Amino acid sequence: MTVLTIPTLSAVALCLFLAVFVRRALPGRDIPGPVMARYTRLWYIWQMIKGDFQYTNMKLHRDHGKIVRIAPGWYSLNDIDALKSIYAHGSRFIKSEWYEAWNFSPDPQDHNLFSVRNTAHHSDARRKVASMYSMSAVVSYEPYVNDCIRRFCAQLDSFAKAGSMVDLGHWLQCFAFDTISGITYGERIGFLDQGQDINNLMANLEKNFLFSSLTGLMLWLRPVVLFLGKFFASSDTLFVRRFTDQKFTELSQKGDQKPSTETLPMIQRFLHAQRDEEKGLTDRYIKVSAASNIGAGSDTTAIGLSAAVFYLYRSPDKLAKLRQELDDAFIEGDPSFPETQKLPYLQAVIKESMRLHPGVGFPLFRLVPRGGAVICNKFFPEGTNVGINSWVMHRDEKIWGGDADNFVPERWLSNNTETLRMMEQCLMPFGLGSRVCVGKNISLFEINKLIPPLVLNYDIEIQQRDGKDMKARNMWFVKPVQFQGTIRSRPGRSSL
Repeated sequence: MTVLTIPTLSAVALCLFLAVFVRRALPGRDIPGPVMARYTRLWYIWQMIKGDFQYTNMKLHRDHGKIVRIAPGWYSLNDIDALKSIYAHGSRFIKSEWYEAWNFSPDPQDHNLFSVRNTAHHSDARRKVASMYSMSAVVSYEPYVNDCIRRFCAQLDSFAKAGSMVDLGHWLQCFAFDTISGITYGERIGFLDQGQDINNLMANLEKNFLFSSLTGLMLWLRPVVLFLGKFFASSDTLFVRRFTDQKFTELSQKGDQKPSTETLPMIQRFLHAQRDEEKGLTDRYIKVSAASNIGAGSDTTAIGLSAAVFYLYRSPDKLAKLRQELDDAFIEGDPSFPETQKLPYLQAVIKESMRLHPGVGFPLFRLVPRGGAVICNKFFPEGTNVGINSWVMHRDEKIWGGDADNFVPERWLSNNTETLRMMEQCLMPFGLGSRVCVGKNISLFEINKLIPPLVLNYDIEIQQRDGKDMKARNMWFVKPVQFQGTIRSRPGRSSL
């Protein structure tokens, strides 16, 4: 029989006392969540590594309600009023320190719009480039998009003739990469021609996204990362830099060409705008902006396209309904963007696809401002990290109804204006407010342009049979995995 000595009993009592004391001393101690998340960030870090946090996050909220803890001082929220106050224009909730990990250089001149935390600095930086991403500017890039659509469909024609299984997720990302490079530089990188991950750009970017997401919770690692980055730049980083420098030099030597005279790539529009000294567009800033397009401008588009293809081709009735709308509109070949905006069911399909499978799978964390804030009837002290995950908000049955997990484009065609307004407010695949993704218009433009010719000209048999959702891995962007299918040309339809 084991006899517990007085020192042993004292040690146990001390541990119990400290556990209770620490628990009571922790802020937000009454907020539910995983036990481990009460004391350490390791639980959240492990969930990130597993690659399915979006579903874990949804389950936590369905089990515990509007507020759940995912790490000490880090809280995931699911509430419409919280959404409005945290992400609204003029909100005092600035981006969390987590975003510092997305700066790969200590020099502020190399920082991108996504990682800038200071509201004033962000507004100034966005003002410099906003006109390049406006919808009027994006429409002028249509020839570059049309070129990529024709090349993409030519590849699909060859797959249809061969009758082989196709990695749809990979090819849709090839389309997105070449399209954004065409828009940015006036030249495709060549993904659609080679069908390969050139210079491992896709794979390395995916690793970088996960690495930044993890180190955002361990910022003490950042100085080490920045130091090592000086000596060990990845192949994708070097490739994008070289390509950017090359195109910048080529286009700079072309001299002054006004955007109104012909279709010009974005980098040349930057060069034209550089003459306006008030904009403060340095050569370095232009190169950083162009490289950021390539680094972040493909995943949201590719994921949105993959989701639309997955849900449409697994829902024959919805697919038939969209085809009927397109046939009635007499759209063949490459529809113009204005034509796509007149098709209500197409717009409903795009919104519903991005609702069910938004590109980002982690909460968009913000810092509670000075003096603290009351959110969901709970006081949070200043410096607390709070955020909303679009996957959680987009599946909330209180907003979307009992069929929130189902693909129902018709919900966006409701005659109830109040319901539609609420759904629009809660749809956040590109973020919200002043920090909404600057490339939102480009992504939506590409998606609107590609879906019609894809739906009209091809039948696709999706290999995945199980589950309502597309299989994916969450490493910040929730990218499809093993998204394969067989392509067949539709009888009576001509290829592009």
